[in-house]
Amino acid sequence: MPTDTSHKRVYVYVDGFNFYHATKDTEAYSYGWCNWLLTAHNYCGQSRRVVGLKYFTSLVPTSDEEKKRRQKLHIAAMETIGKVVHGRFVPRERVCRQCGFVEHFSREKKTDTNIAVHMVLDAAMNRYDEAFLVTADMDLLPAVEAVTNPNLFRKARPVNVLFPPHADTCHEFLAGLDSLGPAWVRPIELKVANIVRFPVELAAKLGYQFPTHWALGSSGPPVSPPRSKARPSVR
Repeated sequence: MPTDTSHKRVYVYVDGFNFYHATKDTEAYSYGWCNWLLTAHNYCGQSRRVVGLKYFTSLVPTSDEEKKRRQKLHIAAMETIGKVVHGRFVPRERVCRQCGFVEHFSREKKTDTNIAVHMVLDAAMNRYDEAFLVTADMDLLPAVEAVTNPNLFRKARPVNVLFPPHADTCHEFLAGLDSLGPAWVRPIELKVANIVRFPVELAAKLGYQFPTHWALGSSGPPVSPPRSKARPSVR
C-alpha cells in the first residue's frame, strides 16, 4: 500500500486518569467521554495526520458493579479508536501517628512507565514523526526529553503536550518543557471547545446503557455515601 508522505505522522498518547482527575467536579467532566482521535485531528492542522492512538489506564479495584460496568464501557469506547494499555492499582495504607487509625487506599502504578516505554519504542520503530501527549504529569518529562533528543535518535521527534482542562501543572514541568525549546516541544492547553465527544448512541452499540451523569454538562459522578476507608474514584 502506498504511503502518504505529504503529512507528518502523529501518534497520540493519552494519560487517562490524569485527564479524569483534572476534570472531575468541573464543567469539563463530561468530556471524559472523549473521542481522542477526532480531538487530536482538531490540533493537527493541514500538515499532520493521526496514524495511531494509545490510551493508558488501569482497572479500579472495587466491589461496586455499577462502577465496574461504567469503566468497562469507557474502555470499550476507547478500543474503537486505538489501543488501550493497562497499568494496575496497588494497595497502600496510611497510619495516623496520633490515633493509630489505618487508612487503606490504592495508587495507580505502571501508567507513567507504560507511556514512556511506548513513546520511546514507537519512535525507535519509526512509527511517527510527531507525538501528541495528553497529560500534566511531570513524571513523563524524561520520555519527552528522550524522543526530542537528536543525540539519542537519528531523527528526533517533536512533542505536543496537551494539558487537560483545570490540570494542576507544576512549574517544574512547564520549565522542563520550555527548556527543550519551541522547535521540539509545544505545550498546549486543551480547550473544551476542541474536545469531541463520542456520540451517546455508541454506548448502546457496545451493549451498555449510557450513564446519565456522563451527559454533556455534568460535573461529576454520583456522590457515594461516606466510607471509613478511602477508595480510588472511577469514571
